[in-house]
Amino acid sequence: MKLLKVPEVAERLSCSASKVYQLLASGALQHYTLGPGRGGKRVSEEQLAAFLASRQKGGPGEPAAPKVLRQPFRHVKL
Repeated sequence: MKLLKVPEVAERLSCSASKVYQLLASGALQHYTLGPGRGGKRVSEEQLAAFLASRQKGGPGEPAAPKVLRQPFRHVKL
C-alpha cells in the first residue's frame, strides 16, 4: 500500500495543500496519522480513490438536476 503525503494528494486533486488539510479535518477524506502529537498525515491510494468516487456527479446513472428559471430584478416594481 502506497501512502501519499499531503502535497502529493494536493497535486493529484489539482488543489492546494490547505484544501487537503480542510478535507482531512472535516473527515471527508480519510487518512492515517503517523508519529506522536499531530503527526504526519498520509492518505492511501485506496482512500483517495474512495474520496473521488464519493464526489462523482452526473453521468448515465444520475439524472440531470432540473434547471431553475429565475425572474431577473424581482426587487424592481414595474
